[in-house]
Amino acid sequence: MNMENATKALLIAAAVLIVILLIAFGMRIFNSTSDVSGQAQSTGKTISNQTNAATTQATNALQGLSGWTNKK
Repeated sequence: MNMENATKALLIAAAVLIVILLIAFGMRIFNSTSDVSGQAQSTGKTISNQTNAATTQATNALQGLSGWTNKK
């Protein structure tokens, strides 16, 4: 009878250990994906800012050209 209880206790301890490992693994994956998401958002903002700057420069250049062609 005591051996049966010891076996059950070892099985329960193993199950608890496996659950703890699964939770830790899940939290690690969650944290790593949130880092990637933050980096992607930062990259998106940088691209947007650079696109706006390029658009402004192109608009200014075109306005300068249209003023040049109107001068005679």
